[in-house]
Amino acid sequence: MLINRLVDIVVSIMDKTSGMEVVWDVWEDPELERILPDIRAGRLTPGLDLVKAAGENWDLRALRIDVLSREAAARLDSIEKLAGDDADGLLWLGSARIRAAWNIRGAARARYVSSEQFEKFWEGLSTAPEPLLRAAELRPNDPVPWDCLQWFGLGMQLDRSELDNIWDQLCARAPRTCAGHFSRAQVLCNKWQGSNEEVLAFAREVASSCQAGDPRAALLPLAHFEVIADLLDDTESDEDSLSFVRKCISSPGVAAEIADAADRWLVAAQPHPHSADAAHLFGAAAYYAGDAHRARELLKHAGRRVSPYLPWGLARVSAGRAYAKARRELGI
Repeated sequence: MLINRLVDIVVSIMDKTSGMEVVWDVWEDPELERILPDIRAGRLTPGLDLVKAAGENWDLRALRIDVLSREAAARLDSIEKLAGDDADGLLWLGSARIRAAWNIRGAARARYVSSEQFEKFWEGLSTAPEPLLRAAELRPNDPVPWDCLQWFGLGMQLDRSELDNIWDQLCARAPRTCAGHFSRAQVLCNKWQGSNEEVLAFAREVASSCQAGDPRAALLPLAHFEVIADLLDDTESDEDSLSFVRKCISSPGVAAEIADAADRWLVAAQPHPHSADAAHLFGAAAYYAGDAHRARELLKHAGRRVSPYLPWGLARVSAGRAYAKARRELGI
């Protein structure tokens, strides 16, 4: 799809009109930042070393695998050669195969994907389970292969029962991983294999169970933004998208439950690979709800990087400009 190619051009470049760095997703890992030039140049060993160094910090491990897979998706043969029968290398290989396949499909809804794209997508995806399941066998307590398999299952259109089993396998190993929960939320979205009601119920359940400072609480604003995006995609209303977003997110029940979750996260916010992501989601919700004080406090933790997707790209304007405008208005 042309729109996906245009988004890819925007990703990882500086939005000169806003001063914001538009990146695929927002994360914090200085060690990973340091080695990305090596990965982009085809020197993959530092990446594998960094995956191993994450140890059993599952959120850090999942983040590194995700970013490294995206950066090296065009180097599958090199990853396979490096991997051998090593659990970390096989995890990277399986994840990179999934990423390469999704690059073919794009992020558009199925009705916008050609039959030729789907054929190539499924062909690429079919090569991913073998290394992932072998990685899981070699390291039985690792939840990250099962997180990757959630994206395989979505793409291969597995039955919901099979996706639920993958989720159960993940939770049996690490029931509180951010990556796993954010992937599960996608499974439950209306655009995939759930519904607006189901993803909201899941997000509310998770947010209510989170201790202070747990970034998984940001599933709550994410779920609301996903629902809004779904409604925007299907609406034929002439109402402009920004007004629609503000009306939905500022409704009293929605604004109140997000504000409560935001406060419980913020009171004990601490360094975490997904802390900036949580700040963006909570901060954007507060900003669009007209809660300037709360938005200001939250977005101080978000930094100057912004994803072109949710939440700032929701109102069908440049995410960089939308976020820069919010920061100016809030005096950040």
